[in-house]
Amino acid sequence: MPLLIILFLTSCGIESLTDMQPDLENSSTELLSEGIDTDLLNTNMRLAAAGSCVSDCIEPGGSTFYPINGMASETVGRTTKSVSYEAYNTETHFVVEVTYAINGGRANPGATIIIAIDGDEMEYTEVRSGRTVSHSVALAEGWAGCDVVAFSVVQEGAGRPIIFSESYSLIPVCPEVPLKIGDAYQGGIIAYILQVGDPGYVAGEIHGIIAALKDQTEISNGIRWNNGEFFEDYLETGATGTALGTGQTNTTAIVEAQGVGSYPASICNDLVLDGYDDWYLPSKDELNKLYINKGVIGGFQNVAYWSSSESDRFDSGAQNFFDGTQFNTDKGNPFRVRAVRSF
Repeated sequence: MPLLIILFLTSCGIESLTDMQPDLENSSTELLSEGIDTDLLNTNMRLAAAGSCVSDCIEPGGSTFYPINGMASETVGRTTKSVSYEAYNTETHFVVEVTYAINGGRANPGATIIIAIDGDEMEYTEVRSGRTVSHSVALAEGWAGCDVVAFSVVQEGAGRPIIFSESYSLIPVCPEVPLKIGDAYQGGIIAYILQVGDPGYVAGEIHGIIAALKDQTEISNGIRWNNGEFFEDYLETGATGTALGTGQTNTTAIVEAQGVGSYPASICNDLVLDGYDDWYLPSKDELNKLYINKGVIGGFQNVAYWSSSESDRFDSGAQNFFDGTQFNTDKGNPFRVRAVRSF
């Protein structure tokens, strides 16, 4: 009976041979997570094209990996079977995923699939059509990019075995670059990095404030703090926090008290930039950090900006970005707005 074999491998600079035939249509996929941490099979994981262990790297904490892959098929009478794999490394593991499928036949025979990674073997029996089985091993302590991992896949059942015997050059983890004020990061510009003694500071971790790239004020001379211009529109919202880390709580309190409208806290609360939707109007101390570092953040005007720190029903805190003066003033005054978020 005819057997078509095409040699194929896309690898990290490593040449290898794989039996292959065109992809099969209409095969379903079902995940079997035995033998692998389910975190490594996150359906949101993005698999990039096969990478180079010399020029590519995995971002620390990221979910973009660089797989090699192969596929082989064999026709046995009216039954066509297909076996495909993807192999890649994460920061901590080497992973091989194998999918088995039957197309073009009346029978739907189960298969035995054996995955071995550097001699560590996992066997699955009675694997049904459309299912994916996986095997992973932890990378050795001190592993380095371009270290070679050997792996093999053997599928038995419905005709002759299909065998892959491959090698993979590990993609290194990108070196961590220390963050600094002025760096573009997570939707904006790093405006401040928490120091020892700051609220929210955690030893050994980097946290701080990110400022939006530009002011959120559409009107050139700014907008009023409160939602409405009449006497009854002046409300005491309870947004009295002034310290670092209180801007988000202030913003939430203001929006809950004042409702829907186009005013500073609401504009920041509704803002979405680069997929980040947790922006807020800075407290007085947070706003002062923006003033201190306005030169590297950029885009500020030499005028007053609103904070989220309320002093009473009629007044709230603001800061002059010409000389840095902070003051409390009538909520009806028109000042500019710059949103921030914490990281």
